[in-house]
Amino acid sequence: MSDDASAAAFSPMTNGTVPSGSHREADASESAPPSGSHSLAEVCADLHQRVTGFLLSAPGSELVRQTQVQTTIAIGVIEKALQDYDFDALSLSYNGGKDCLVLLVLYLSALHAYYTSNPSYKFPDSIPSIYAKPPDPFPAVTSFVESSSKKYNLDLTHISTNPGTKPTPSKARSHTSPPTTPEKQRTKNDDGSESKIITFRDAFALYLSSHPSIRAIFVGTRRTDPHGQTLTHFDRTDGNWPDFMRIHPVIDWHLSEIWCFLRSPHLAAEGEEHLDYCSMYDEGYTSLGGVGDTLRNPRLKYTDEEGREGYRPAYKLTEDGEERLGRE
Repeated sequence: MSDDASAAAFSPMTNGTVPSGSHREADASESAPPSGSHSLAEVCADLHQRVTGFLLSAPGSELVRQTQVQTTIAIGVIEKALQDYDFDALSLSYNGGKDCLVLLVLYLSALHAYYTSNPSYKFPDSIPSIYAKPPDPFPAVTSFVESSSKKYNLDLTHISTNPGTKPTPSKARSHTSPPTTPEKQRTKNDDGSESKIITFRDAFALYLSSHPSIRAIFVGTRRTDPHGQTLTHFDRTDGNWPDFMRIHPVIDWHLSEIWCFLRSPHLAAEGEEHLDYCSMYDEGYTSLGGVGDTLRNPRLKYTDEEGREGYRPAYKLTEDGEERLGRE
């Protein structure tokens, strides 16, 4: 591959335009206690070392080699975002799922490289982020979101959604198909009272109204997700969604590559076998939503020699098209 072709292969894709950003200068008088046991700068440095170790390791297999390629591309997308936007204008959509966890780790790694190469910029204390929470989250997901957001120093805004009727898979997490007049929609509670419907779109509108500096949001969408087929690395919202740039660093990752990254020993913390992820993935769940629309994936079901049924862990599933078979 020629140098020009190689550069093109790793260039972020974009729809729309992004503005030139400004960055805060370092100011010794500005400080805040970290939200976790380690400062964000320390967390980013540690993850950068691990990600670098993964990228420099001998592939050993075609899957690892391709995951290294995808990692390099994703970091390039994040670096472009950091060049085009002020850090205070960037946020992260985080729900504790495997895809956004990969995105988060890469973002933190890239932040270390960025601020190390720009020492006059003040290293941030936390990561602006939004959790558009389903109305019926699994306790295990809630627990992992809480623990990981503290571990990785996320300034995580929780906004509970209340979509009323159960959304179809094609509309459940779309940034392109807004609801019709959501302010006039109501849903019945179990006690017969009414509640205003808060959709996924509404959650982002509420978040942006309370965080007016945010102009772009990192999203862990992949091409096999609903409405992911035509997305690029940078896409503005459309329809009557609130206006912001969606950044998709892992858009072209395959399911097998997500798990290759998360379970790589090079990414593991000391004393661990791999990156920590939500425990439900080891129980046969492959795509996490709420209690009402998430089941174990039937492709992972097995019967042992004694006739007992069980489910293999999510990383045993490698086909992208089977990932959402556990979602209703």
